[in-house]
Amino acid sequence: MAMDKRRSGDAATPGREPSPMAAAARPVRGDRRLSGQVFDHLRDEIVRGALPPGTPMAELDLCARLSVSRTPVREALIKLADEGLVQILPQRGTFVAPISIAAAREAQFVREHLECALVAEAVRKIDATALREITETITRQEQAQRDGAPEAFYEADEAFHDAIARIGGHRGVRQVVRRAKLHFDRVRYLSLQDAERIPLLINQHREIVAGLANCDETQAVAAMRRHLREVFRVLDVLPDVAPPAGPAMVARRPRTARQPPG
Repeated sequence: MAMDKRRSGDAATPGREPSPMAAAARPVRGDRRLSGQVFDHLRDEIVRGALPPGTPMAELDLCARLSVSRTPVREALIKLADEGLVQILPQRGTFVAPISIAAAREAQFVREHLECALVAEAVRKIDATALREITETITRQEQAQRDGAPEAFYEADEAFHDAIARIGGHRGVRQVVRRAKLHFDRVRYLSLQDAERIPLLINQHREIVAGLANCDETQAVAAMRRHLREVFRVLDVLPDVAPPAGPAMVARRPRTARQPPG
């Protein structure tokens, strides 16, 4: 998928955040802006499992796949390493990092505290229109379940939590949650590959909505907390899926993946 290299003229869709692949309207240094696009694209692929732990991230391969030069790719990889999403190993290469259980638990802690506060605020401000809006996101989740489409379910799940933040009047807090939950989302997305878990998650969302409909803060917050702690069931078995970070995990990969010089 080619990166968008336009310098200006891309308009954001009303009511939605600008796509990370859309060029900025104000002229900026090309490589710097493009590296942000590459970073967003690769981060999304890592979080969603399209690039699983241990995947080689050779610069030239990424340049060819994304149709960009090496500078934005190199800058994006450095930033991904800062986020703990890739490992840059001297004399070996760059690889997608294993899922960090510790980082996922910390992200879950942040998310639980903020999202429980958001749903408490939503209870105080919910009305019939907002209730229909959030119920519609559950309808989309049910359709995604019937279609066997975990990607669509993930998007509807995000829309559910976004709606709660909007209802409570704290969209900015939701953005804080999004930035904090990168490692949590790697686990979360992994759990969505198990189709048997989807009905449970939908039921938990319905319990949250019941608390909102009843204007019962205690009920809504307790339901949200149970829902967000569901990830611990996945964390308990995660070491079997993604072993701890270290050279032993990736040492086997460079033998079959040629890294370009420099």
